[in-house]
Amino acid sequence: MANVNEIKKYLNDTLGVQVQPTFWENTKALPFLLRDRYEFYTTYLLKAKCLFMVGKDREEPTPAVIKKHGIIAKEKWDGNVVYVPQVMSTFNRGRLIDQKVPFIVPGKQLYLPDLGLDLREHVEKIRLRTKAKTVSPATQVVILDALLHEPKEPRNANQLAGQFGYAAMTITRAMNELEDFGLGTVRIVGRERRLVFDLPGKQLWEKAKPHLQNPVFKTVYVQNIKPIKEVVRAGMSALADYTNIVEPENKTLAISRRGFRTLNKNHELVMLPIPDKGTVNLEIWRYGPERLARQGVVDRFSLFLSLKEDNDERVEMAKKKMMEKVSW
Repeated sequence: MANVNEIKKYLNDTLGVQVQPTFWENTKALPFLLRDRYEFYTTYLLKAKCLFMVGKDREEPTPAVIKKHGIIAKEKWDGNVVYVPQVMSTFNRGRLIDQKVPFIVPGKQLYLPDLGLDLREHVEKIRLRTKAKTVSPATQVVILDALLHEPKEPRNANQLAGQFGYAAMTITRAMNELEDFGLGTVRIVGRERRLVFDLPGKQLWEKAKPHLQNPVFKTVYVQNIKPIKEVVRAGMSALADYTNIVEPENKTLAISRRGFRTLNKNHELVMLPIPDKGTVNLEIWRYGPERLARQGVVDRFSLFLSLKEDNDERVEMAKKKMMEKVSW
């Protein structure tokens, strides 16, 4: 844990001020969750009352969680609450600054907006996070699954990772991203983070849609492909399943990038430079289309996104009819 002496030395070295933090006697007034995660010290810094919320271990909570904890502590304290972690990534420092959460990382940086201070040691260039315009493929899968199945109970990272076949760390980043975009909420239950979607389906879709990307990475043309569960109907073939639009002669299938690499490595694909009669349009997706597919056909939401750049009037009408059949 970043100890009191480290904090005192850092403030003296950077600001030329001496502080005398003392253990906060009112700590028992705080919920157990905060007492379990932090130690609290009070002091005066540049004549301002400050409560240092010092992390006990090397676990790095999300900035949204830190902000919530600071708000809870401030309910029992009439001054500034300053987060002091053991470790903090450059990325999370940028996110805390975005959310105007005061913090001190001894030896690295202090950010105290209420005191007008933002000092970075060793001329460290910390680039503030520029929020991405689109979500990651894993985040998109979690959103689309919520639209398809409307989960009633909050789920943790391990549950989501097991369901979708991602690493727990990937899902943790997805949960952070959902909070950043205001699409989901991460709740703390004990020491566990659980994801919940507060918006009803249609509102979630409309809010998320500008940030969702076309799942198709690229399309190749293959002479034959054996039927396996990782390959599902997509594109115009799938649209013909959902609507009365006529399916083109050459069917369209979808597979994940990993699945494509496996088939190609095992010499199970015969690819052509241009489409020909009887060839298959094989879409290589940024995420596994089979994860959300039903009865061998890609889900409606992914299909809509994969065809959003197709300006054919017939396709536009068919897409509209397909989405009108969604049960919100």
